[in-house]
Amino acid sequence: MADWRAELGGIINGKGRSTRAEQENAQFEAFLARVVTPALRQLATELTSYERDASIREAPASVVLTVRKDGLEEITFRVMKRYLSSGIVPYAEVRVAKGNRYAKYEASFRDTTPIDIDALTEADIIGCFIKYYRMLHDGDGV
Repeated sequence: MADWRAELGGIINGKGRSTRAEQENAQFEAFLARVVTPALRQLATELTSYERDASIREAPASVVLTVRKDGLEEITFRVMKRYLSSGIVPYAEVRVAKGNRYAKYEASFRDTTPIDIDALTEADIIGCFIKYYRMLHDGDGV
């Protein structure tokens, strides 16, 4: 019965250590708070000056910007994470109104891989959003 004492000690002493997954999740949450949310807030503020209703919803694993005009959704831009063997990679899931339908896209913030989330900036997030928002006015070209 002495083994349970060692196991209990391991549980308690190991509690302060975080796994790689926990570290990556914490890093991603910090990235959302430091880069993504401020970028989407800037966009929301600017969009409201063009008579758009822009709302932001934050969660531990994503941040979502939804833009409506006259009560109809124009675009939803959701920054999320994808798990790869090399770590967590941010990407955007974009839903764009096309008449009575919606088209869904996945977007990366830079053409380089792998994407280092510490190198991504608010400008990268805003630039990606603009690229897809332009589709509402210019047609289908991404």
